[in-house]
Amino acid sequence: MKILFLLVLLLLISCLIAIDLNLPQSAVHNAANNLNLIYPTASSMSMNPAICLPGLETSSTYLFNMEELSKYDLHLVIPLGNCCFHLGDSYLDHEFYSENQAVLGINYSSHNLTAGFNVRMLSSQVKGYKDTGSTIFDGGLKWSNSNVSSALAVRNITQSEYEGSILPIVYLWESCYQITKCSRISFGLEKENDFDFSFKFAGRYDILRQLSLISSYQFEPNRIGIGAVFNLYKFNLVYSVRTHQYLDLTHYISLSYEITH
Repeated sequence: MKILFLLVLLLLISCLIAIDLNLPQSAVHNAANNLNLIYPTASSMSMNPAICLPGLETSSTYLFNMEELSKYDLHLVIPLGNCCFHLGDSYLDHEFYSENQAVLGINYSSHNLTAGFNVRMLSSQVKGYKDTGSTIFDGGLKWSNSNVSSALAVRNITQSEYEGSILPIVYLWESCYQITKCSRISFGLEKENDFDFSFKFAGRYDILRQLSLISSYQFEPNRIGIGAVFNLYKFNLVYSVRTHQYLDLTHYISLSYEITH
């Protein structure tokens, strides 16, 4: 029975990676169902290269609470003038399968508009088989003023291939509105070719300067995310959980340090 479970799990992972699944890159993404404007972090550039917060962020999780399926993330964003430079890496590990995704990104801001570009280098290895990989390109735009911000990203804009098959193009749109000084709400759509739209919304409330709560809901598939951000000076500690329709909760933890301009 255990062997059958591992074979099914391996098949599931292989299929998910082959279609370039947008797995969360941090505990904040896990809590917000991959909405970025609700609480930008260094890892936000990996989802939309126009959204970021300069700093260093490291995260880890067991996907769906499976100890044999661990994921680690590390992201560094450095500001330089009107630009931000991003270097990131995500590593998914299993006894029979491993995947590494390295990201290089840059964005440029002028007035209320930011434009960004990512290069993602995806490599994977199945035990007993050769290594495979692909290079993927993403583009993003963000517009913002004092209370409202909106962003659009297109992932895999060059229709890169993986194992001879074209990876899907994914469109991500999000708008965020600051209701009060301590609260904001965000709405988003995710569209992958050959799949229906997925609608998401998230809320954030800053209870204290040192504590923020994030909650979200996603339709198609239906998922709930919730998390807490503990802030001390320039350090953030984030813990979150997210549901799945058929699998266990995914618990995520992140630690970050903010770099000021």
